[in-house]
Amino acid sequence: MYSPTPKDRYRYNKLASFLYNTLVHTAGTGRTKFLEKVWQAAWTAHCRYFKSPVSTRIHGRKVIVNSGNTYPIYSRRFLELNNPLIELVYQCYSFRKEPVTVIDVGSAIGDTILLLYSNCPNMISDFYCIDGDPEFYEYLKFNLRHLKEGKLIFALLSSAETYEKELVRIHTGTASAQGEKEVVASTLDSIVEKLNPLQIDVLKTDVDGFDGKVLKGAKKIVNRYQPAVIFEWHPILCKQTGNNWLDHFEILDNLGYDNFLWFTKYGSFNHFMRNIDRKGIDLMAELCLKSKTNYDLHYDIIALHRDCKISALALADMVFAKDRKSYY
Repeated sequence: MYSPTPKDRYRYNKLASFLYNTLVHTAGTGRTKFLEKVWQAAWTAHCRYFKSPVSTRIHGRKVIVNSGNTYPIYSRRFLELNNPLIELVYQCYSFRKEPVTVIDVGSAIGDTILLLYSNCPNMISDFYCIDGDPEFYEYLKFNLRHLKEGKLIFALLSSAETYEKELVRIHTGTASAQGEKEVVASTLDSIVEKLNPLQIDVLKTDVDGFDGKVLKGAKKIVNRYQPAVIFEWHPILCKQTGNNWLDHFEILDNLGYDNFLWFTKYGSFNHFMRNIDRKGIDLMAELCLKSKTNYDLHYDIIALHRDCKISALALADMVFAKDRKSYY
């Protein structure tokens, strides 16, 4: 894995950047199967050959990313991507009638915060970004350097103060705790208690199979602040990392969360779930693990506390998000 130093995180390969941006802008443009194979071969060769950072633009900002980062590609191909998060921030802001506080666990290169600042202007009072990947964390610091409202924390999170497998690339765009070495892990509770924010309105986790463990290590702050929670539910990665795909729901259920909205990985609404339907969850997990028609099937899920007054129907309808200002 490429690990930039603070000095060279500002540097990028100009040739690699040109080729990367060319591939990004030509991805998914209705080509024939033959041209699709040519594009895929070119992308694979690019990722194999170039290991240094590249420069691109995400949500109107010049950023530095790893040469195989797929966010700009997926955000162009799937225009509803991340709509649930945009709508959730908007609904929290509308309900509170003041800017909200966001915690972003698994911040990677900072694309989530750039997405929110672009599409939810003046709706965020402050934010906390947490990531445990050394390479991504350097990009995160560079890409969000213009935003003074946020705090960036380098940490690998788990359910307790312990050791976990180090983060490794499972594909070019993300990292998962599946490495051979073990590294120190902390809890979200211990980190946030030191920061002591006045309020947490939205807690977002996207940690490739570790979301249940992160939530287990956040029970104190979730119980105290009762934020709206949006997490990635990825049974394939839960299995690969040795985690239980029921943990997410059981932890939140015990803390008073009884309203779950399911969205596809591409951002479209799928279904409602009141309380925990364990049999239904297991069936959904089996579908994710065995589906022959949906590659890498997983979901983003919004969980609301029983006392939350935000409308689940409004969240599912996503009127604000579907009129978003920035797609990529």
